[in-house]
Amino acid sequence: MSSTDRRVRIVDAPMLLQDHPRLGTSWRPSWRAAFLLLFTVRALASLWMAVADCDEVYNYWEPVHLLAGPQTSDRAFQTWEYAPQYAIRSWAYIALHAWVPALVSLVPLPPYAGFFALRLVLAAVSSACDTFLYDAVARHVNVRAARYALVFLTGSAGMLTASSALLPSSFVMYTTSIAMAFAMPPAGTRSSSRTWRATLAFAVGALGGWPFGLVIALPYVWEELFMRGSDTKCVRMHRATRWLAAVLVAALVAAPMLLVDSLAYGRVVLVPLNTVLYNVMGRARGIGPELYGVEPPSYYLVSLLLAFSVVVPLALMALPAVIVSARLLPQRFSSSTGSHGAWLLGLRVLPVYLWVAVLTVQPHKEERFMYPIYPLLCVNAAICLYLFRAATETVYLRLTRSPYRASRTVLFSSLTLAPLLLAVVLGAMRTLALINHYRAPLDLGLVLSRMEGQHQVCYGKEWHRFPSHFFVAPSTRVDFVESEFDGILPHHFAAQPSALPEKPDVSGAQRVLEHVAFAWPWASLTQRVPTTVNERNEAERDRYVDPRTCSLMVDVDFPWRPATTWEPRYHLQDAWRKVACRPFLDADASREAAAMLPRQDKVYATLARTLWLPSALTQHLPSWGSALRYGEYCILERVSDGEFSAA
Repeated sequence: MSSTDRRVRIVDAPMLLQDHPRLGTSWRPSWRAAFLLLFTVRALASLWMAVADCDEVYNYWEPVHLLAGPQTSDRAFQTWEYAPQYAIRSWAYIALHAWVPALVSLVPLPPYAGFFALRLVLAAVSSACDTFLYDAVARHVNVRAARYALVFLTGSAGMLTASSALLPSSFVMYTTSIAMAFAMPPAGTRSSSRTWRATLAFAVGALGGWPFGLVIALPYVWEELFMRGSDTKCVRMHRATRWLAAVLVAALVAAPMLLVDSLAYGRVVLVPLNTVLYNVMGRARGIGPELYGVEPPSYYLVSLLLAFSVVVPLALMALPAVIVSARLLPQRFSSSTGSHGAWLLGLRVLPVYLWVAVLTVQPHKEERFMYPIYPLLCVNAAICLYLFRAATETVYLRLTRSPYRASRTVLFSSLTLAPLLLAVVLGAMRTLALINHYRAPLDLGLVLSRMEGQHQVCYGKEWHRFPSHFFVAPSTRVDFVESEFDGILPHHFAAQPSALPEKPDVSGAQRVLEHVAFAWPWASLTQRVPTTVNERNEAERDRYVDPRTCSLMVDVDFPWRPATTWEPRYHLQDAWRKVACRPFLDADASREAAAMLPRQDKVYATLARTLWLPSALTQHLPSWGSALRYGEYCILERVSDGEFSAA
């Protein structure tokens, strides 16, 4: 078959979006090439980027460290969410990941080897999931749109951050890519594979990661139950029955989760249900995520623009572009699937809008909450860019009436290449800025891991940037000293098995757990019911040690910030000397300094805080870094028992 024949076959395939017969393309990177491209970029990022969120460290890296290390270790930190009386974090999710550093620990390598090994595994998993999504877009939507999506998936800073993050929201991102890939072809009764596979993928994400991820599945459910697809007629009862059967089978995913979490907590517990009850019903009891901060409605728009630059406006214009194109370019949509291709395509871009809308109205906002739709943002943007190109092609053909000239012009390629290149360049600049400005805690963690001897390392106001016990030598203990922070801090897992609570034999389920308790050798650590925890984000005094007991202190010094009683400038005290220091950007001070500059310089200063440029370019822009305020992020060693006082 000639290349022309192959191109016609691709164009004539029942894809949701159809190329013009003379302007179509069949070339795209292979599955292997796409995976290698994604994995190479994400693996490099995973080795260089610092952990972006303290919740990731204390709620996930620390429990993983507990399971990956000796079974009697009490070095890891425990948050109140893992206390059995609350049980809103899943040990099944932790166990799913702990095997990687556990295997690495069998080899005589530095303690941080397990951390980076797991990050590389997560980068590989995310790359495989997104390659699967890219391939599904190429087979069922459009080849050209798939190429655009691959560029956005590769070059966006947000994808590099989320792909190797040890977070349930990243796990839901993986399963969403798989589920949406299975859901790309239209629904129908001829084959049940779409229903079973997509439903199972959505269920795994919701039960194993984050139950609120089911919001993303709503358009898929609507299509399964109410939209005509490849059926010769709409057989709703048959499809509804099949979908409900798939839901019931997918619910079986909860069985191993239920077992692991129940063994870990010492009682029958369904963590996803506890998570939903805490987030939905907690507000009535004066608790809930709002205790940890609230943000304005614009928060997600700003964070998405920083993470995805031009991808965001393209992604948010996808649905209007589909609606307008269905009216003006009906020939671009497939109608051989039962329902009009525009309706089906609209359902595939709709999850982004649902997710953004649902989370925007929530008072408590975190950047990581957007992770589940990150790949879908890239797909939406690709579809919008394709429709923009299709409209341009149509206008050009109507003006020139020459398909031959249209096939030879570079106009269309130039118009689409510009946003693709811009997304990649801005993504690289943003990623390098994050590394350059904020990598210091990870760098000093590497220094800590190589320090010999027994040490007590203390964190004060920098408690939220502790990179985890993977960066601490086995002979070192980490504790907190008091700071101006007045919320609850994690505490060490208790190792004494004698304090385990008595469990009365009240049910058959409890007896089953007792018979299989050998499968969870960490019971003495995970089943202990701590008394000094609370769900109200109130400080517990037992978390703090006297600074005089610390042999090492990790602290950041911003000279322009006034010292306080609980946050002195340790760097200036005679009792401490610097062991290692790295520059660390004070974003708030830099923002305030930029606000005092003239308008043009203010723009440069804002860009310098957000994006990275090589020095060869910045030397021609004197105002580029003029407002950046770097402090010293240091490991300090105690050299005397000097007085502890503000300086």
